[in-house]
Amino acid sequence: MHGSITSVKATYLIFTTMHIAISALDYSQTFGKSMLTSSIQIAYNQHKDFFLKLLKDIEQEQIINTILLVHQEEDAPQALVQAVQQFQIPLLLITNAQYSFIVKKNFSTEILAIIVMSYTFDVELMKLMAGMLNYIRQTRILRIAYDVCDEDVYKQHLLLSCHSFNMTNVLLYLKKSKEETAATEYFLLKPYPYYHWDTFIEDNANHNYTNQYYQQHWKNMHNKTLLTYVDKSDLKSFYFKDIEGNLKLNGFVVRLILLFAQKYNASLQMAHPLSLSNPTHYSVIHEHMVKTHLIDIPMIMDTSSEGDEWLDWSDVYDYDQGMFMVPCVQALSLQEVYAILLNEYFMGCLFVSTILLSLMHSLIDYTFDGLWQLTHLCFSNRIFPGVLGQAFKARLTHSRSLKVVYLLLFIVGLHINTQFSATVKTLFTQPPRHRQIETIDDLVKSSLKILLFKADADIMAPFIGDYTSSVVTTENFSFVEDMQLQLNTTYSYYIPSGRWKFLMKQQQFHTNKAFCTFENLTLFPGLPWAIPLPPNSPYKEALNQLINQVHDMGMTTAWVSSTFYDMLKLKIMSLLDIQVKKGPKAITMHDLFWTWIMVMIGLLISCLVCWLELIWRQCEKAFLNKR
Repeated sequence: MHGSITSVKATYLIFTTMHIAISALDYSQTFGKSMLTSSIQIAYNQHKDFFLKLLKDIEQEQIINTILLVHQEEDAPQALVQAVQQFQIPLLLITNAQYSFIVKKNFSTEILAIIVMSYTFDVELMKLMAGMLNYIRQTRILRIAYDVCDEDVYKQHLLLSCHSFNMTNVLLYLKKSKEETAATEYFLLKPYPYYHWDTFIEDNANHNYTNQYYQQHWKNMHNKTLLTYVDKSDLKSFYFKDIEGNLKLNGFVVRLILLFAQKYNASLQMAHPLSLSNPTHYSVIHEHMVKTHLIDIPMIMDTSSEGDEWLDWSDVYDYDQGMFMVPCVQALSLQEVYAILLNEYFMGCLFVSTILLSLMHSLIDYTFDGLWQLTHLCFSNRIFPGVLGQAFKARLTHSRSLKVVYLLLFIVGLHINTQFSATVKTLFTQPPRHRQIETIDDLVKSSLKILLFKADADIMAPFIGDYTSSVVTTENFSFVEDMQLQLNTTYSYYIPSGRWKFLMKQQQFHTNKAFCTFENLTLFPGLPWAIPLPPNSPYKEALNQLINQVHDMGMTTAWVSSTFYDMLKLKIMSLLDIQVKKGPKAITMHDLFWTWIMVMIGLLISCLVCWLELIWRQCEKAFLNKR
């Protein structure tokens, strides 16, 4: 009995011990899982808080309206996504190139672009982001790289890629998944004078914002050399050699770029030698140098009706109109005055009066006196001098009818002679003026041609299709420019309103203006001009800021005056009035052109009549001999 009780106790003790051991094991496993989950959650929260603080610090520098997050095919870091979502602003998550678009055309430019990579540098992902950031490549970019195998190689690849895509505002953060440090190391891209990384370390325990993550690097370019080139279009850009043979530049576009280099600590260098005799047109510089990245910042302006072209250009620097300038109305020359005097009306009156009175005189002679001369039927040598108001020989007659004809001849001759003499005195003392060309239709209908440089004519071709018959082109740009500056009235010219103001300033010293323009001669009522930059130029923001400052200070007016003074000093243009009359001038053979034409016509008619008379006489003799 005692043995069985002992056995039962032993069995109970074993089961009790096993139950305690199993319970202890279950508690140990549950507690371990709880501890692991808790540690992961703590790390996740720390990661999220880190990104949240970083984003808030970035927004403190400059407001963020949109966040673009580009990452690889794997899921985006949830801690980063949740940190971004707390800002309650548009978030664009992109992983595939087929869903890409140009951000600038759809969202505000105050964008923070975040690109996340792991292990190695992903070139395709970089191209994807660059394509989406077209026209705003200088926006703030945060590069987050996880567990990079070789940091130096990664940074070098990223540096070359940023330089290739003209990205200048990049912050790099290299993150180790299993490594927690007391401080965070950032790599800040420095694009000037050459692309390189600058490092700064931020203490994670210090919650105060102490570092500037994104800087306006263009404020100091550290004497970086920028390639440029210039056209030659007087006010805008003008270059010449001074007395010492040094090349000088002026013009309000040139002065802007020179000020740009001075203000932002850069140096300028011409991409090619300049030609004084054959300057390059601005359209050639734009097409073959700017668009192909051969120069960094040109000293030219251009305009376009295509909206997308303006995305790469600077802000509007000048605003003007495109118009035709035509010679101002001038007094008629003596040759033209004689053409008016001897017009169809005068000649008609002369010949009609002569024929009618000659016919009446011949009929009266034949009717009352039996006199008949066939040659006097339409042209009588007694009538024609009287019609001209000259003395004439009247036939002695008792016919009252013939006396009435002579009275009529006197009245007609007096009227024609008096009208002609009065008109001559009026036109010679106060010559009439040509009809002023005031509209484009007037210009097309006139004999005046429009002289255009061929490159300008090609650009304007869609807008001057109806006027091509009045257009004359040349490939010599200097010739067109000289004709305009010398105020040569042989042609009319297309001219921007800015240059027109320049020529008006020259003509204000003249007695009579050589050229005029009118509202109806305006071809383009509004032309904004800007400086075309290479695609995604890193100098656009700096140039835009300078343009606004120049406008605020009115520096363009001073630069235009300086250019005007240089052109006067070089005698490229003159203030002398070439149309000032130098006193009385003798009448020349050319002035009497129409008079000589009439004399020649008279001689030809007399020769023709003489020849006909000789033929008639020969025919008459031959007829008499036969009889």
